[in-house]
Amino acid sequence: MELGERIIEIAMGNGATLAGIASVEAIKVSASHTIYIKMGNYAGVGTVKDDALPDNQLFTWPDSVKSVLVIGLSHPEDKPELDWWDGRGTPGNRILIDIIKRTSQKIENSLNIKTSMLHYYVEKGGIFLKDAAVLAGFGCIGKNNMLITPSNGPRIRLRALFLNAEIHPTGPIAFDPCSDCKVYCRKVCPENAMDEKAPIFKSNAFSERLPGRDGFYDREVCNVRMEKDVAESAIINSGTQHTIKYCRRCEFVCPAGKKTGRQ
Repeated sequence: MELGERIIEIAMGNGATLAGIASVEAIKVSASHTIYIKMGNYAGVGTVKDDALPDNQLFTWPDSVKSVLVIGLSHPEDKPELDWWDGRGTPGNRILIDIIKRTSQKIENSLNIKTSMLHYYVEKGGIFLKDAAVLAGFGCIGKNNMLITPSNGPRIRLRALFLNAEIHPTGPIAFDPCSDCKVYCRKVCPENAMDEKAPIFKSNAFSERLPGRDGFYDREVCNVRMEKDVAESAIINSGTQHTIKYCRRCEFVCPAGKKTGRQ
C-alpha cells in the first residue's frame, strides 16, 4: 500500500467521510488563493477581525510543509444540529477537530511523518479548504460557490492537516454536475446572492475561475442572510445562550449526491 493510501486509510478509520491528499504548491496557485488578496477587507460572519496576518504574510506556510491531508465529514439534511453554533463552535466542527487530532497522532507514530495543525481561518495561516478539497479529488466548485462532491453533494464539512512529506495528490477528478443543471441553488437563495456578478468581478479582470464559477456569487449579500440568522436566533433564544441555525437552502436543493442515498 502506498504512503498516501495509508494516510487516507487512517483518516477514514478515524471517522472521516472523505479523505484525500493535495499538493501545497498546487494550493498556492488555486483560484481562491490567487483572488483573495485582490478582494480587499471582508468583515462577514465568522471572519477573523483581530490579530489577523497582514496581506503580505498570507499563505506563507512553513517550507517543510509539502502536502495537505483534507478530510470531509458528511452533513446530511437530517442532522442539522452539526452546524448549529452554540457559543463554543459547532458539534460538527468539534468532530472534525477530533478526527484531525487522532489522525495526526497516528500518522506521526506509525508512519514517522511530521504533521502540523493549521488554523481554520486563512487570515491566521489556514488554507481555503474548498480549493484544497478539489485538488484532493473530492469534487468541484459548484455554481453556488460550494464544494460539490459525487457522494454527498455540497452537504459536507472540511478540515485539513499539513504533512511534511511529498505525497502523490489524489485529485482533481473529472466531475461537473453543474454543467447541465438548472441551477436550483440560485433560484432558492432568499437573498438572491447569486443573481448577478459581484461588484469586484465587474470591475476587475481575473484569469482564474471565479466564485460561483462565473462571478455570479456575492458573499457580502450571502452574509446578509447569515446576519439575519444570527439576529433571529437571538430573538428566539432570548435570555439564554442562543443557538444559531444558519441557512442551508442552496445545499438542500442541490440534486448532486442525492441519488446515491449518501447524503
